[in-house]
Amino acid sequence: MFANRIGIRETNERTVLSVIVNDGPLSRAKLSEKIGLNKASVSAIVKKLIEQKLIKEVGIGESTIQGGRKPIMLELNKAAGFAVSIDIGYDYIDTMIHYLDGTIRKRKLLPFRTIEKTTITAELITIIEEITEKLPKSPFGIVGMTIAIHGVIHNNQIVFTPAYDFTDFPLAEELATHFDFPIFLENEANLFALSEHAKNSSYHNLVGISIHAGVGAGIIMNDALYTGENGLSGEIGHMIVQVNGNHCTCGGNGCLETYSSEKVILDTYRDLTQNPEAIIPDLYRAYAANDPIATKLLGDMIDYLSIAVHNAITLYNPKVIAVHSEISRLIPDFPEKIKQKLPHLTAKNIEIKKASLGEESILFGAAVVTISNFLEVPRFELKN
Repeated sequence: MFANRIGIRETNERTVLSVIVNDGPLSRAKLSEKIGLNKASVSAIVKKLIEQKLIKEVGIGESTIQGGRKPIMLELNKAAGFAVSIDIGYDYIDTMIHYLDGTIRKRKLLPFRTIEKTTITAELITIIEEITEKLPKSPFGIVGMTIAIHGVIHNNQIVFTPAYDFTDFPLAEELATHFDFPIFLENEANLFALSEHAKNSSYHNLVGISIHAGVGAGIIMNDALYTGENGLSGEIGHMIVQVNGNHCTCGGNGCLETYSSEKVILDTYRDLTQNPEAIIPDLYRAYAANDPIATKLLGDMIDYLSIAVHNAITLYNPKVIAVHSEISRLIPDFPEKIKQKLPHLTAKNIEIKKASLGEESILFGAAVVTISNFLEVPRFELKN
C-alpha cells in the first residue's frame, strides 16, 4: 500500500508539472480544476516544485470573482537548466542550446565539414565545450543532449548510416565518458516529426518527411512516435520506386533516395552544369529562372516524392504530411506541387505543408526529446 501511495504521489507531481509546462501561466485554482485534484494537494505539489526550482510564481492573474482575491500565476522556470541539440548532417554539424521551454539560447552552424567516425567524437567534444562554456549558472545545468543521426537508430545505438560511415559506431558511449549528462541518439526524421507534433497539438497523426542526404519519415501515430520493431519504420528512402534502378547504399536498387534526395539532386546538377561549387540556392535560382536542367531535376524529384507521399498516406492515414528540406523551403508551392501529383483518393483529405519550425526543426525535435525526458512529462509542447 505504501509503495502505491508513493507511485500515486509521483504521478500527481508529473501531472501538475505537465499542465504547468504546457498550459502555463496558470493559477493553483485552475490547476486543481484541470487536473481534478483538491486544492490542498495541488498546493503541496506546487510548493515542492517551487522549492526544486522547476516552476516559479510569475505575477498576478485576474480574479474570476468580482472583487475577489487575484490569483498568483505559475509557470515553468525555463532558466532552471539547458538542453543541447546537435544535428550531424552529411556535410554540416548544426548545434543549439535551449532553455527548458525549448526556446533558443544559442545556435551555431558549422557547414561543409568532413564527417568521419575517426574524428567525430573529438570534434563533438570540442564543439559542445565551446557552445556551453559561457552558459549562466542554473539549478540543473545541462540536463541532457540529443543528437540527430541521419540513419537508423535503435535503443540509442547507430544501426545504419548511408550518408557517413557511423554504422555500429558507439557514439553515445564514447561521448558519455566525457560528459555527465544523459545523451540520446535519434533519427533526424523522427526528430522532425516530434517537432511538428510538439508545435501543433492538434496533429495526433502525422508523417514528417525529411529530405537531405537521404529521405526519411518520422511517424506519429495517436500522439506517439512509431519506430517499428527495430527502428526501421519510416525509412521511406529505401522504398523501391524503379525496378532494377539506381544502386543504393542499402544494397538495393531503385530506392527513392537515389532519385530524390537533396544530395543526389545537387550532385546531378553540379555534373550537368559542370559547376562543382553549386549549392542548393544556386539550383533554386536556376529553377526560378526556368532553366531546363533545374526544372527537369526538381520536377523529377517532386514526381518521385509524390509516390512516397501517396504510399505513406495509404499506409498510415495521417492528418498531415510535413516536408523538411532546403529545397522545399525555397520553392513557395513545393507542398502543393506534390499534392497535385496525388491520386484523388489520397489527395482528398490530406494536408501537405512545410516544416513549422523551418531549418531548425530537427534541433527543436531534439530539444523535445531531452526536455521531456528530464521533466518526465508525457507531452511537451513548443509554444514559443
